[in-house]
Amino acid sequence: MPPMATITPSNQTSVPTPTDLPDRLCTWCKVAMRKRLVASGQFVHYTCPTCVFQHTTRRGPKPAAPAH
Repeated sequence: MPPMATITPSNQTSVPTPTDLPDRLCTWCKVAMRKRLVASGQFVHYTCPTCVFQHTTRRGPKPAAPAH
């Protein structure tokens, strides 16, 4: 029996770790916010551990608006 071939997808994208994402201070209490990727990595979601203030930032360019 021939050996199994290793198949790797050609469109590999690297998923950044939380340490690769930009830091953000809370708008209200100036504490470093927790961060995580959401929406398949399209957005970074920040949450303040102190006052639970939340903010979301888009990663990359904004998609084009659909034609009407």
